[in-house]
Amino acid sequence: MAPNGTNREPNRRLAAVLAAAGVSNKGLAARVAQAAGLDGHDISPDHVSVRRWLDGVQPREATARYIAQVLSSKLGRPVPLEELGFKPEMPAVAPITHDSAYPVDSAAAITSLSGLVGADLDDDAAVAQAPWLDSAAPGLITGFLFGPSITAPPASDTKPILTANTADAIRATAASLMDLDFRFGGGHVRRLLLFYFRSEIVPLLQAHHPAGQRREIFRAAAEVVELLGWSAYDAGRHGAAQRYYAQGLRLAREAEDDLLGGWMLASLSHQANYLGKFNDAVQLARASFAATRGKSGITAACLSLAMEARALASLGDARGCAIAIHNAERLLERQETDQDPPWISFFTAEELAGEAAHCYRDLGMSAEVRSFGRQALDMNTPPRTRAFIGMVNAAGALNGGDLDEAVAVASEAVTLGAALQSDRYVRYLRDFERAISGRYPGDYRVVEFSNTLRLHHPNLARQGD
Repeated sequence: MAPNGTNREPNRRLAAVLAAAGVSNKGLAARVAQAAGLDGHDISPDHVSVRRWLDGVQPREATARYIAQVLSSKLGRPVPLEELGFKPEMPAVAPITHDSAYPVDSAAAITSLSGLVGADLDDDAAVAQAPWLDSAAPGLITGFLFGPSITAPPASDTKPILTANTADAIRATAASLMDLDFRFGGGHVRRLLLFYFRSEIVPLLQAHHPAGQRREIFRAAAEVVELLGWSAYDAGRHGAAQRYYAQGLRLAREAEDDLLGGWMLASLSHQANYLGKFNDAVQLARASFAATRGKSGITAACLSLAMEARALASLGDARGCAIAIHNAERLLERQETDQDPPWISFFTAEELAGEAAHCYRDLGMSAEVRSFGRQALDMNTPPRTRAFIGMVNAAGALNGGDLDEAVAVASEAVTLGAALQSDRYVRYLRDFERAISGRYPGDYRVVEFSNTLRLHHPNLARQGD
């Protein structure tokens, strides 16, 4: 951000925060340069630069973000830009910054989440267009598995703003929104989640609580961040989703909850696989298994193995995929649901069968797709899952050479998924139409399917348009 002319007033807000943090001009400059360097950015202020900021010069946008980051870490609490005397109209999150890395402490995670949620709620282009960063996966894995444990909360006179059932209320709200997600897709619940997190959860994270209550608040908040990441992923906001998971991992660590962190690593694996980052997907899935293996409640480890199978299938490793699926099946046979956290209740034998069907679709093994696809559906299968599995089963029938069955199954799934707001589901539809159009160009059944597709999804462009 360029200086705003010569008629400036001293930035007393920045001076007050520096004094409270006990940071000198040289110290702040060094911390900003170090934080930027860790993210690969060449930002090298000196004590003269800090003096100019104190005199009222506005730093550039990226520099201001790093100033807020390092002072948040120093003080042990989020420090918004406004508190530093920087212009509030600055975008709430830079598109490619430290937000995709494992946070150094809980204060940094809360600051990043607060800015990210606000910008996402405002449909900031920087968030909507932020890319997935290939370089982030190793740091997220090592940060969660081997990084520092919980951050000691700073002393505070602020009274806790919660009741005994605050964490339970957060979980109940999250469960309701998760149910909507399963029924209508991530796009339907995204704004509800964002508003709820900003208005209700951020203030709780910023307040001081006794240790036991703090863990429960962070655990419940992390569960909501997982949903924020998934809804962003489902809506095609891949950079935002990655950043939610990165910050959510730190909240899970603050809650001392390895299962919850493992869930986020598994979700990152799922997203990496979708984006074609297959090797990253394998490593993230294995990190998820390492985090969850041997813990009370084995279903999270089953989910990790399923994600490994998905990634190995994408790499064409049929043997490795089959081993991972087999291990997950054997582990799930020992499932005792009363030992599992409520958030993993969605992962049942039917859900595992659905993951296996995806695997064998990607491996081109149509008989296995049909077998597992049938196992994946029962009378309780949520509409979103039924629509996705329907498209997987249709692809399996197509690979088996049965165009009639493929079109019939896909048409049913298209009708069922008409209300879904899911970028991923749209991709399933596009991929299937592209496949049948390529194999059977001009066939009347393909034309009929395309007409059915446009009837229920009129925003989809026709193949070749």
